[in-house]
Order: sequence, then structure tokens, then C-alpha cells
Amino acid sequence: MKAWRRWGTTLGLAGSVAIATLLGGNVGAIALPQAQVIDKLRPIPIFFIMLGEDQLLSVSVENSSEKVAPRFVSQQDAEAFLAQLQQRNPQLAGQARIAALPLGELYKLDREGGARQQNFEFQYLPTERQMLAARALDGQFVGVPLFYATVGDESLTLQQNGQTVIPFFFEQEALMGLVEQFKQQRPAQASSVVVKVVALEALIETLQNSNDNSLSNIYLVRSQESDAFVQSIQQQVRQQQQQQPNRR
Repeated sequence: MKAWRRWGTTLGLAGSVAIATLLGGNVGAIALPQAQVIDKLRPIPIFFIMLGEDQLLSVSVENSSEKVAPRFVSQQDAEAFLAQLQQRNPQLAGQARIAALPLGELYKLDREGGARQQNFEFQYLPTERQMLAARALDGQFVGVPLFYATVGDESLTLQQNGQTVIPFFFEQEALMGLVEQFKQQRPAQASSVVVKVVALEALIETLQNSNDNSLSNIYLVRSQESDAFVQSIQQQVRQQQQQQPNRR
């Protein structure tokens, strides 16, 4: 976390990530098996920079010997980072490429000690737009923002595949659409709706450390950009399957 705070300062994100139980549970018992945590995180694509086939690009932390490997929640941000690298170090950029993995798979690799083996820390980087929205709610916010809402003492929920889930949005705009829909349907409760923000890093910590049963209902809602990326990958897979000869 030291690297996060120091590098974050250079990006205008000074502060600390608050690790806390989100829904009122007590820290101490594992709420969800690791497989369930992975499943909840898996739908979210995360982008990072590779050098060659198997080497992650890491960045030196200012005024420190530490290094961090950036993980982007936005493909566009990863592309912008690579474009800057091209200008500053064309030779290094010539070896670099953008790769992506599901957040659940990265979580699994981290739990297996990937960061320690690489001798650097990983840092998730939010989009500037969503960070500004988070800072409007919490001036000291640091981390990747996840937006959610409460109605009185309860979390705002929605129906997903026939189940009631507690949505956490990577984009505040998507949450506000749900909030407005709720207010129109239940005007008597409109004044009790509160929009909140929590760091993705804190949510992951809570999933693996809290004994709140409500955690099983948490659902991460991708950004529009990430959703388009996932759909494009799914389309590519379908096209490849269609091009393969029929097997008997």
C-alpha cells in the first residue's frame, strides 16, 4: 500500500484506501469461499501492459526504489499509457502490448503469490471521470470507485437473472439511472436514497474477510466501455467457432 499512496500522489490521488466492512458484518470470518469471490470478480476485464510474451511492465515509484505494475479498468486508459510510453521510450514501447484478463483471474493469481514472485506491487488505476465523481462524494477518496446506493438502512437492489442483487457500478451514471427509476416508482422513499462510493480494493478485502451474509448478493456492473470489450471478445469467439469445420 505504500507504493499506492506515493505513486497516487503524483497522479493527484493522495490519501489512503479505507478497508472496511461495507454492509454491517464483522471482520474475522471468511464470508465467501475463494471460488465465489473469483466468480463475482470474473466478469470485469482488467488491462495491463506486457513486454514480450511473459514480462509485465512495471513503473518506478517516484523517490523510491519500489516498482508497481499498473492495472487499468479502462482499455482506453491503457492505450493512452502506451502512447505516452511510445513518446518517452520508443525502444521499450516497441516490445510492449496491451493484454487483458478477468479481474477474478488476477485475484486468483495474486492470492497464489504472483506479486511477491514478481518483486513489485500491482496498482489498479481508475478513469479520471469516475475518480472526479468519487471525489465529489468523498474528497479524500482513493482507489477504483464503485458506486452504490442505500435507501434508509437498506441497500438499493435490482433483479438480475431472477435474483435480487446489490449492484456496485463502475460508472456513477449507470447507478443514477437506477436511482431515478427507483424514485419514480417509490416517490415516498425518494428522499431517503443516498449515493455512496467505495474502493474496489476495499470491496475485495471485504469479500474475503467479512462474515456478512449479504456479500453473496453483491453484483459488479461493468462500465459501458468494458461491456463493449467483453461483447467484442464473445463475438470473436463465436465467429471462430463458426469458421471451424463441423466435427462428427
